[in-house]
Amino acid sequence: MNGIGNDTTIVIPVLDEEDYIGACLDHVLPQIEQLSEVIVVDNGSTDRTVEIVEKYAASEPKIRLVHEPRKGLFFSRNTGFREAKSDIVGRIDADTRIGAGWVDAVKSTFAEADPSLNLGGITGLSAPYDSPFSRSKKMLVDVLVRAKMLGNSMKIDNMHGANMAVRLDAWNAVQDKLTSRADVHEDIDFALCLIEAGYSIVQPTEMWADISPRRALTPPLKYTSFVKAGITSFEIHGRSNWSLKWLVAPVTWLSHAVFWFPYRAYDPVTGSFSPKRLVTEQDFRPAALSEAPSDR
Repeated sequence: MNGIGNDTTIVIPVLDEEDYIGACLDHVLPQIEQLSEVIVVDNGSTDRTVEIVEKYAASEPKIRLVHEPRKGLFFSRNTGFREAKSDIVGRIDADTRIGAGWVDAVKSTFAEADPSLNLGGITGLSAPYDSPFSRSKKMLVDVLVRAKMLGNSMKIDNMHGANMAVRLDAWNAVQDKLTSRADVHEDIDFALCLIEAGYSIVQPTEMWADISPRRALTPPLKYTSFVKAGITSFEIHGRSNWSLKWLVAPVTWLSHAVFWFPYRAYDPVTGSFSPKRLVTEQDFRPAALSEAPSDR
C-alpha cells in the first residue's frame, strides 16, 4: 500500500461532441457512486454538446460542466485537472466508453502500487467499437496480455489520453512543464514530463475502455501531421532516435494508409462493406452509430 487516498474524478474535454458525449456519460454512470465527480470541460462547442451535458448534470449532481474559452485540448485538459480536487484524476475522451470495473481498476492500481515505484500515472487497454476489426483487435490484445507484452501493470513510457489516470500530486508537480505547442501530442508530452520528474507509468489489464475508430478515417495525407506530431513530442524531450523517425513513424503511417481503405468502405450501421463508399464523398464518421446518445 502506498498511503495515498483513492478519491477519483474523471475529466472529459469536449468540443462539438453531441454525437458521442451521451454514450460516454452513459458508460460512466453505472460507476458514478465510486467517483467524487465527473468534470466535462466544454471548449466552445457550437452544437448540442452543452445542452446534452446540462441534462445529465441536472439529474446527476456529480456531473459538472465547466467552460474553457481558449481553444485547444491543452487548455481544456488543464482546466479540468485544475478543477479536480480528488487524489486521483482520470482522463478520457468524449468518444470513450469505459468498461465495467474501470474505476475499481484505477483505484486498486494506485492503492496497491509499491511505494518505491513512485507511480504517477496509469493508462489502460482499449479496442475500437463500430469497427470492422473490433473483434480481431480484442483478440490480439488478449494474446498480447497473455504473452505479457501488454497490460499486467507493466511499466511503460506513454499514456493514452482516451484512457488514463494520474495522481493529483503528480499533476501538480509537472503541470508547469507541459507544453502548449499544437504540433505535439499532449498525452505523450504529459507522460514524458512525469517520467522526467521521477514518476513511473504502468498499464493495468483491467483498466479497459472501448474507443471510437474515427481517427482511422483520417485521409492518409492528413494523417502525416499526426505521425509527425508524435516524433516532435519525443524530440522536444530529447528522446527522439533513428528507429522512431525511420522505422516506427513510417510503419505507423503505412499501416494507417492500408487500413484506411476498409475503414472507409465499412458501414457500421449494416456491418458490411461497400466499394461505393470509397468513391463517394463522406464526412468523417460523426457518431458511434451503433449507439445513439440519449436525450435524457
